[in-house]
Amino acid sequence: MEDFRRQRISNRRFVGFRFSRVRRAARAGFAFGFALSEDSLPAIREPPEVVAYAFVDPAGSALHRTLVAGRASAVRRLTASSERMGFPFEFHSDGSIVAVRHRSMRRVPKEIFVLVASDFLMLSYNPLRAAGFLERVTKATTKPG
Repeated sequence: MEDFRRQRISNRRFVGFRFSRVRRAARAGFAFGFALSEDSLPAIREPPEVVAYAFVDPAGSALHRTLVAGRASAVRRLTASSERMGFPFEFHSDGSIVAVRHRSMRRVPKEIFVLVASDFLMLSYNPLRAAGFLERVTKATTKPG
């Protein structure tokens, strides 16, 4: 994560951190945090939800096509690898949020809220590394030479 720009996000819909890299006018990376409303991210149904997601902005850009389209793309490898590991990310090819893993925290007792959330986030990071997602984003956003 040391090669990624870290940005804190805090608004009515999402609280967390985005880690990104830039290529021209496009940005790709991942985020960890809490979805606070149903319309904050795809697939959020019972907020608050702890989430990990991969993104490529803007949708339809050359970077989006590189990282999302194709059977062996970085995002497809991430979703397949996470499924095998038992920590599945949902694939969303039509927008800038391209893969999401989430868990509702609505019914988690406040005494163990922090433990459940931190465990979820630590387990969500493993597929990002194992699938080579971080390396593929770094390669796609690095100038040749």
